[in-house]
Amino acid sequence: MRTIAEIKKVMTDQIMSNAEFAEKLNLNREESWDSQTSAVSLINIILFVVAAGQYALEWMFEQFKSDVDARIAAAYPGSVSWLWNRAMEYQDDADANTYFAAHGSYESVDESKQIIKHAAVVEKYNTVTIKVCKEDYSALSETEKDAFEAYMNTLKFAGVHLNISSIDSDDMDVTVRVWRNRLIMPEEKDDAIREAVVAYLDGIRYGGTFNKTKLIDAIQQVNGVEDVTIESCVFNAHDANETETTLDTQNYEAIAGHITLANLTVNYE
Repeated sequence: MRTIAEIKKVMTDQIMSNAEFAEKLNLNREESWDSQTSAVSLINIILFVVAAGQYALEWMFEQFKSDVDARIAAAYPGSVSWLWNRAMEYQDDADANTYFAAHGSYESVDESKQIIKHAAVVEKYNTVTIKVCKEDYSALSETEKDAFEAYMNTLKFAGVHLNISSIDSDDMDVTVRVWRNRLIMPEEKDDAIREAVVAYLDGIRYGGTFNKTKLIDAIQQVNGVEDVTIESCVFNAHDANETETTLDTQNYEAIAGHITLANLTVNYE
């Protein structure tokens, strides 16, 4: 999408390319527009206003296009967005799911039975991984997971392999070193730093990616904190292998789709 400056330059280039316009404005066509006109001149103000109006119009068209594309993707059977919507619509009710299997939709919607509150869908080759959990990020029971998997298998296209995952949040053990302004933070405030860490983790989109730099930024928002370094960061997943990951890069994608702070150690300077 074009910027206001780019739109304005198209107009000034057109003026400079027209000998009659250039002569009436006392412009030398061999020189640039900006070198001959003041930023606060009437002609520049008029062109800026027109360019800003054109920018607003193009922005609205772009937003409309994005909204339409998103609606099309969500409605297209088999797409990632479509599968996500179907997962969120799931109802934990045997009779309702029997009806769904026969008719391709639910007879009625009972929100109290929509136990899936967080979902992430990732498509790679012919495998679609769907991570789901309840409101508190807890895993579905084995019975609930089996019923959900049967439901999703009625929707998938032939040849597509579904991998349904529902496990409790990955646990994070993190040690940080904090430099504080002792005039603002005379006492150590582990609770305030813990709140900042938890808020960051809960703010990551379900199925999204943890980033060390963003965690540091979150802790630095605590009043009195001047600088932060992460000394160690270990994730423990509750999958079949009880996978443990010591993070030595910037990013980590939770196996469960969400991360819970298990242990926080703060070393102060």
